[in-house]
Amino acid sequence: MKKQISISKTGKYSQIGKCSKKINNVWIVLHGYGMLSEYFVKKFECIINETTLVIAPEATNRFYLGDNYTRVGASWMTKLDREQEISDNILFLDKLFSIIKKEIGHDNFKLNTLGFSQGGPTLVRWLMSNKLNTNSLILWGSDIPKDSLVIENKSRWNSMNLKIVIGKNDEYINEEKKQEFVGVVKLYGLKYKLIEYEGSHKIIEEELKKIANSL
Repeated sequence: MKKQISISKTGKYSQIGKCSKKINNVWIVLHGYGMLSEYFVKKFECIINETTLVIAPEATNRFYLGDNYTRVGASWMTKLDREQEISDNILFLDKLFSIIKKEIGHDNFKLNTLGFSQGGPTLVRWLMSNKLNTNSLILWGSDIPKDSLVIENKSRWNSMNLKIVIGKNDEYINEEKKQEFVGVVKLYGLKYKLIEYEGSHKIIEEELKKIANSL
């Protein structure tokens, strides 16, 4: 018989910018599978100014990459204990956002959110669990979890400025997968803007700057 107990676990995050009352633009950005926040967050240095803050939470499940045990990556979840992992991620992000808001000293800022690859479904589930006023939701090289595409979430989806960003040479999203994905979101009636760029499965800083400037 397999049982569970609840324990306290330390969550980490990386940050660019300084929390202060000057902040009027906050980005919460979630990395992809096998990445670490300290490297992922560097991609966002191109959008930083004195009124912008970027927070990159790090998934709490870590593992070695490859067979030489020198590099470490992190994962938001696996199929094992899926529902508990989702719940734990939501609790982690809720607490982190509460801390950041307190450090800023006000909540009168634009909240932009970005989920890259595996970080996308985790970001979506977190936003669907709360009522945060979100200026934008950017899913980059990512999927949308089917459990979020339910009738009761329709108004929540419509309240967000959704942008779906896909590289034309993304090695994980071929044309067939892209059309299947577009078909699912169209059937649900999701409002979104599709942005395609010349590139593979990674954050392209020039594209990121264009998107940030449009928000």
